[in-house]
Amino acid sequence: MNISWHGLSCFEITSKGLNGEATLVIDPYQNSTGLRFPRTLEAQVVAVTHDAEHANNTQSILGNPFVIQHAGEYEVKGIFLYGISAPRAQESKGEPKANVMYRLEIEGISLAHLGSLDRELTDEELEHLQHIDVLMLPVGGGRVMTPKVAAAVMAQVEPRLVIPMTHAITNMKEKLASVDDFCKEMGLCQREETTKLKLTRKDLPEEETKIVVLTR
Repeated sequence: MNISWHGLSCFEITSKGLNGEATLVIDPYQNSTGLRFPRTLEAQVVAVTHDAEHANNTQSILGNPFVIQHAGEYEVKGIFLYGISAPRAQESKGEPKANVMYRLEIEGISLAHLGSLDRELTDEELEHLQHIDVLMLPVGGGRVMTPKVAAAVMAQVEPRLVIPMTHAITNMKEKLASVDDFCKEMGLCQREETTKLKLTRKDLPEEETKIVVLTR
């Protein structure tokens, strides 16, 4: 599979299955965030973790995709998605803000996208995230988890590979912590940077968890 990051919590994942190539986009954002969303992005599936400008620009995706916005089990063109309700600690009108995490099963690899989560995982949530290979982890603080909490969540999940998301980049209106801030919390931070991650099961690290920083 190929994994690209478009900023904030937005990923484009393309896989090859028995029914041909399929593309999943997670959390397409509005241009009001300060970032310019790609104008020609086409997908078969779009998954939304929370209803806000950082994630709900579904109308921008070409190709008449199947849109997922709620917890549940889904299968589209060989991509399996398990939406898990994981409300944030932050509240709106006295209620926790809604958030959906997704566990993805693609090409024999288990991925997890935590959406806009701003706290550590509960035991029940962790039950759904056992044996995760790739963790897409918010690290920037503010409306999502701080670098310190992100490091703790990484220790909870014990993935083989971590892709930081929702962190500071150029032109973004939101003030967030950087990937460097996250790495400082880690202490020893084995990381690499790339614009696109091409991944097969044999590419996954065997021992130490690896940090892959995707750039736009």
